[in-house]
Amino acid sequence: MTFRADAPGVDENPLRGFVPYSMSKEVEGTFPHSLEWFYLPLSDVVTGPDTYDWTALEKELTAISGRGHQAVFRFYVDYPKKPSGIPVYLLKAGLKTFAYDDSNNAKSATSSVSPDYRDPRLIDCMVKFIHAFGAKYDGDARIAYITVGLYGFWGEWHVHKHPEAGEPAGWGIAQKDKDAILQAYAESFHRTLLIVRTPKVTENRALLANFGYEDDSLLQDTIGKEPWQFWVMMQQVGTTGMWQKRPMGGEIYPALQVGLWDAWPNKAGQDVSQAIATTHATWMLTSDLFKTVPTAEERANALRAERMLGYTFFCKQYVMKREGAGGTVTVRVENRGVAPIYYAWPVEAEAVDAAGKTVGKGRALWVLPALLPGRTGDWSVALDGLPEDTSAVLLRIANPMPGGHPVAFANAEMGTVREGWLTLRVGDGK
Repeated sequence: MTFRADAPGVDENPLRGFVPYSMSKEVEGTFPHSLEWFYLPLSDVVTGPDTYDWTALEKELTAISGRGHQAVFRFYVDYPKKPSGIPVYLLKAGLKTFAYDDSNNAKSATSSVSPDYRDPRLIDCMVKFIHAFGAKYDGDARIAYITVGLYGFWGEWHVHKHPEAGEPAGWGIAQKDKDAILQAYAESFHRTLLIVRTPKVTENRALLANFGYEDDSLLQDTIGKEPWQFWVMMQQVGTTGMWQKRPMGGEIYPALQVGLWDAWPNKAGQDVSQAIATTHATWMLTSDLFKTVPTAEERANALRAERMLGYTFFCKQYVMKREGAGGTVTVRVENRGVAPIYYAWPVEAEAVDAAGKTVGKGRALWVLPALLPGRTGDWSVALDGLPEDTSAVLLRIANPMPGGHPVAFANAEMGTVREGWLTLRVGDGK
């Protein structure tokens, strides 16, 4: 089989790549992608004690899946320069809040406030919400990853240097309450993967094992020697190998996004190739790339970086064997990316004749997340029909979300008979 980095569909491969904000806020047709990002205030869903209205979340997920994409998102209670996301019933019950001017919040017409994270009513609200959230959405195919928010500015698990001198306590969340939130997520989501801002959210190693990580200052503070830089923190906590089971990602530091792809290697910020290779990143939020159509040079450079992210599956070899009326096709797949795919999606095969008519079908479930970078896996699909007039067997890793992108192989044989399917010609295999 023949490797082709730009095979049809590869740049829209699901669960990986560069990510825009919800395309309702971006410009269509700017750059290929399969993921979309959004924030949602907790107050949009939590309407009272143990009372939830999922309409706002459904609206986002429906719109994104309608475009054939899957979502990465975060809930917040405090987003600078946006109206408070604190559930109204808590404010009416007397939950304390603190004004601030970080990120020019106080100057905004829609300034936010930080809640008193010491208040047990707030923590109880968050924990109960997470359980309800998981009960309704765990395993929802419209969701790629959920980033653990709720606490801190933007839900990023920090309140900068607050409380400053003279400020009241209550800005910082207690460790036991951090653990309660993380535990609630771990208990509530067993199929949908979770991502947290930093490995230093807890010292509970068993709890940390449930999360991937995101660097919200990618290419600014990702690698280096300072104790507060992202990968140094990963090393300090001993989580540098978590990418093998949990996704890594984050947001390219906003100030670096403009002009980032003007040259290769990138001149602004830390080297993108090194950052991806070090962190084994699967996805990167980079809104600026989707605001205007890039130049030919910008697009080429951005595609070069985008193709480094996550998994890249190359079907190296295959063999077909007839068995009675049916048969088996076995393929040898190599992962040439920097990370695995993190979900075991179904594999489908169809035998077709020279006219393209389907003469046999098969389905299997491969252990795809076990295919780490540089490794190969031999997997088979049994077909209920493989007659003598079979011209080819078509193979795909199917997206369980209706209308979602299937996984494209980095093969010249991709899509030659049917879009979205790898072509294995009868008689061409060894």
